[in-house]
Amino acid sequence: MDSFSAHLDRGILRLQWNRGVEITHADAVAAARALAEFHGPAVLPLLVHMHGIIGITPEARVGMAAYRGFSRVALVGADSVDEVMSGFSHRSPTTTRYFTSESEALTWLRESAVVHQVAPAQQRD
Repeated sequence: MDSFSAHLDRGILRLQWNRGVEITHADAVAAARALAEFHGPAVLPLLVHMHGIIGITPEARVGMAAYRGFSRVALVGADSVDEVMSGFSHRSPTTTRYFTSESEALTWLRESAVVHQVAPAQQRD
């Protein structure tokens, strides 16, 4: 049985870790590969549910913090224990935030997807 489930929903990658899992480096690599199946070369935002995980090995923390395949990462947990476990993300090159509300996390991820168009400079005669 996999330690996670992954899918793509309206332009946002979603990763749900199963309750009671200690995330190992092998689990993190498997999750990254599963997510890559959905987004290919595109760089998309990622929503990670970490409710109920029991730990993250040091090797998994290093690998997850170094991975650059997402535009932004929102980590969603239930309490201060989840927030402490998300601490590895502070070293990530990808902008990452912790939330206790999925709706707030989705709003933040969607903000990053807004493309700002700059009007061409007006030419002077």
